[in-house]
Amino acid sequence: MKRLKIGVIALALAILSPFGAKVDSREEAAIISVKNPEEQSDGAASQEPVMASDKELSKEKREFVQGPQETTGKIRFTEDPQAMEQAAGSVVMLEVFDGQGKKLRTGSGFCAFEPGLLVTAAHVITNMDYAIATCDNGDTFRVDHAISADEESDVAVCAIPEDVRMTPLEAATEEPLRGEKVAATGSQFGVVNLITLGNVCGSFEMTDATWILFTAPVSSGNSGGPILNDEGKVIGITAGTYDKGQNMNLAAPISAVKKLILEINSEVE
Repeated sequence: MKRLKIGVIALALAILSPFGAKVDSREEAAIISVKNPEEQSDGAASQEPVMASDKELSKEKREFVQGPQETTGKIRFTEDPQAMEQAAGSVVMLEVFDGQGKKLRTGSGFCAFEPGLLVTAAHVITNMDYAIATCDNGDTFRVDHAISADEESDVAVCAIPEDVRMTPLEAATEEPLRGEKVAATGSQFGVVNLITLGNVCGSFEMTDATWILFTAPVSSGNSGGPILNDEGKVIGITAGTYDKGQNMNLAAPISAVKKLILEINSEVE
């Protein structure tokens, strides 16, 4: 299989790394429009007035008057610290080195799709000879190269050694909606797996790639870490931030990684 050469990403955005490119303020971003279906209710006229207290109302009549009651009691991912702790076990800090053993940068990555796959941002592993991955529990392992990478989408897939056991995070199957709550996990400034909360702002097309805008605070070292929705599923990979914006951050959609994996599998076949 032909190995893709990882180069410096020429994206019109500010990457969460001192090697990133600045945003061109003249670049137009077409934010997608999300249509919410209008709720419709059909009126029902009773033939005769019925006088009854709430206690006397049947279950069907109570639901008609009060509406269906929520009974699941499910705690959302962004409100469940235990669920976020568990997800952090699938995320690693990446310290990237060149051929002379010089440390180039620090980023993040996470296990997804299969136990042996590590997803990160392509710019994190630019000019990488190898990387040392530090797990949430302090264990470490070596990453020798990328299986494949897409510079335009800023996503890359690396191999996790067979003796390392990591639980893959589940990938979202639907596009994120504006206002949807999210959690960003990554090693900001070299501190392993910090978690911040925010929401999805929207998405837009730029430099032949799709980007998700979100507000969960991120800093240098977050690049390559997962953005999880309120179901605990990965919707994107942290890529960068607007340096002149008000907490406006960028993520590559998880669909870009799915596409990359499909290309890898087709080459193997």
